[in-house]
Amino acid sequence: MTTIYFNGKIITMDEKQPTVQAICVENGRIKDVGTLDEILKNKDENTKMIDLEGKTMLPGFIDGHSHFVSLANSLSQCQLGGATSFDDIIQLMKQFIAKNGIKEDEWVTGVSYDHNFLKEKVHPNRQILDKISCTNPILIIHASSHMGVANTKALKLLGLDCSTKDPEGGKFGREEDGQTLSGYMEENAFINTQKKVPMIGFDKLIQLLEKAQNIYASYGITTVQDGFVPKELYQLFDYVAKKKLLKLDVVGYLDLKQSGEIYKDSPYVGEYINHFKIGGYKIFLDGSPQGKTAWMKEPYKNSEDYCGYPVLKDEKLYELIETSLDNKAQLLAHCNGDAAAEQYITQFERVLNNRIEKETYRPVMIHAQFVHNEQLDRMKIINMIPSFFNAHTYYWGDVHIKNVGYERASKISPIKCAVDKNMPFTLHQDAPVIAPDMLKSIWCAVNRKTRSGTILGEEQCVSVWEALKGITIYGAYQYFEENTKGTIAQGKLADLVILDKNPLTCSKLEIDSIQVLETMKEGETIYKAN
Repeated sequence: MTTIYFNGKIITMDEKQPTVQAICVENGRIKDVGTLDEILKNKDENTKMIDLEGKTMLPGFIDGHSHFVSLANSLSQCQLGGATSFDDIIQLMKQFIAKNGIKEDEWVTGVSYDHNFLKEKVHPNRQILDKISCTNPILIIHASSHMGVANTKALKLLGLDCSTKDPEGGKFGREEDGQTLSGYMEENAFINTQKKVPMIGFDKLIQLLEKAQNIYASYGITTVQDGFVPKELYQLFDYVAKKKLLKLDVVGYLDLKQSGEIYKDSPYVGEYINHFKIGGYKIFLDGSPQGKTAWMKEPYKNSEDYCGYPVLKDEKLYELIETSLDNKAQLLAHCNGDAAAEQYITQFERVLNNRIEKETYRPVMIHAQFVHNEQLDRMKIINMIPSFFNAHTYYWGDVHIKNVGYERASKISPIKCAVDKNMPFTLHQDAPVIAPDMLKSIWCAVNRKTRSGTILGEEQCVSVWEALKGITIYGAYQYFEENTKGTIAQGKLADLVILDKNPLTCSKLEIDSIQVLETMKEGETIYKAN
């Protein structure tokens, strides 16, 4: 089937030919682009003509970083994002248990609570969660996904008691006696504990993966990341790929510390098989700035010397970087704080100084919240890509001002610095931390407004065109797919999105109200607005 799209605002994201009148799609690829007269030369009796009626077409959006399976899993959990108090958490969880007919002794999980927006301004403890149930094990997960709280029943089932020690790169909260666990956990203490919680049923998870794909597609996304794939999730992806259940391209990154050996033998490395491929490895170097676990060079406000803390020691990080380079694998590292960014860059430089082969395979600094201008210079030299979670400016900008002061907070997600250095960068939402709303990230990049309306670092605002590059052409580059995705050009995949307004010409403040009307993957519609 040959399809010609015309009479719209077709934005190619190609600097040499930013817009065209029409495109021709055939067999899942873009056959031609140009004027309508030129494209009509491809027309025959079987050609389908689609009038865009003035709507805007762009390349399909590319997710710089998220957690695909975690988003799917969150759809089966109690949503606590709207909670403004401990009482709200208790009531929402009780309603969820009753509505879903959850039996006694079954695990119940709540997601997306944020202590910053609770009236108590602190995390709840196990005693608060015991008010939900003393018979059901309860776990609630912070909006950052880096911390959470368990009730007394859950702590017992997980084998956690006063003898439990803090792991490297993580902490258990303790009550005033310094021994009894409060139920609160952060970083490795929480991550390691969360792994022990039983997953939902396999069949149910498969259903939720389909729903998750629909959510991504509804935001115009055609390529998705799963940014942390341990062995169990690799087996899941192997199953869904073999069963041909994916309609979006999904790029998975293996847990280097625990599942790195999979990379050597996996058939999915570097090439899609039924829409799934392994892109490389993922590691964590610190926590979250809104949770004050991001590793900073200078202390947080109202603290004499607390700067957060690292997850890995320098020598361990050096070893992991060596492993990734030995395997010619791209490495993604979670870095929020400037100290974590410094550790990642410094150890990468150190490894390269000791190697004859200098290829780095486009390493990525995930989040890059507090990365400095001078650190970006060093990143550019080693081809390290910043992937900015720039929606922090809106969602937690006011919290960052409180935690580190306006001057430091105003420098988060320094996209303009990257633009000025001609560095490729990507944007992401770290779903399920927030919804994978690419246009909201564009809005944040050009406006940098907080929830309260404060402009957070106006000098770091960028143009809409530059911001769009972070979810199209640069997104493709991050995945080594610049020859097949990222622009509307002859021979590339027909991954396309149609919007009701042109983000380049509408008001900057209206960008987040633009509607995705249709999303196409390789020429096939995978989402259409009602």
